Parts: sequence; C-alpha cells; structure tokens
Amino acid sequence: MTDANHHKSPGWTLFQGILLIVLGGLAIAFPLFGTIVVEQLFAALLLIAGGYALAAALGRKESGTASRVVSGLWAVLTLVTGLLLMFQVGAGILTLTILLAAYFAAQGIVTIIAAFKFSGTGTMWLMLLSGIVSLVLAWMIFSGFPGSAAWMLGLLFGINLIFTGFFFLSMSSTLKAQKA
Repeated sequence: MTDANHHKSPGWTLFQGILLIVLGGLAIAFPLFGTIVVEQLFAALLLIAGGYALAAALGRKESGTASRVVSGLWAVLTLVTGLLLMFQVGAGILTLTILLAAYFAAQGIVTIIAAFKFSGTGTMWLMLLSGIVSLVLAWMIFSGFPGSAAWMLGLLFGINLIFTGFFFLSMSSTLKAQKA
C-alpha cells in the first residue's frame, strides 16, 4: 500500500461518488439548469484565470515591456470573455455548444485517422468506434442547433458526473479492501 492510498478515506470517497451520481442525475433530469451551471462555471474559470494572468503580467519586472503588454492584453481578453459569458448566458451557451460540436468533430476525424496506425489490432477497431461516436455526437449537436444548445451541455455534464461518481464508488471499495 502506498502512502498516497494510505491517507485516503473510503468513506469520504464513497460520499463523493454518491454526491456526483446525484448531481449527475439532477443535471440529466434538468438539462437546461445543468447547461447554465456548466456555462457559469466556465465563465468563473475564465475570470479567475484572467485575474491571475493580469496580476502576473503587472507584477513581472524582469520581462520586457512588449512581453508585459502582450501578457496584459491576453489577460484582459480572458477577463472580458469571462464577463461576457457571466452576463450573456444565452450567447455563452450557444458559443460553448458550437465549440463542443467542433471539438467532437475534430476529435472524431483525428481519432479515425490515427486508428489506421494500429491496423490489425483490436485497438484499431476501438479507436474507429470512438472516432465514429465523436462524429455522431458532433452531428447530433449541429443538426439540432440552436435548440440542442439548451440541453446538450447539461446532459453531457450529467452523464460525465454519473460515470465519475461510479468510478469514485469503485475506488471506495478498493480503498476499503486495501485497509482491511
């Protein structure tokens, strides 16, 4: 047993797993609310990152002026984007949905192309399947857009929370068995 596993609590991990499953179920049951939560969390992350980047840009003494100006402009852009997402929720949801669809499409294409490097193995078929699923998800989002924007992020967020919750439940059982 490693020191990292020794200090983890199976009870706390079990609680986290159950909480994630419940929150995931709520996000699936109320996908519009889940979508808004995802969009607002992303806005908050941009505000935190932008604030940190601005403080770092202003606090840098050893860098040249050009470097500080570029870093400062990047930080301001990040802050403005976060504020826009925070206060223009509908536009933020539409934007994030388009980005998610584009990401799934690009991931699908790259995964399918990369799968052929594993020709003759079981990995190739799993990669092809993964790439096809990504392309189907992109198509589902684009074909239902803009209507899909209201529920897609919340639904996918909920599914992710549920799978992560089950992972935590499994990890709790493993930790409990290691302590016994």
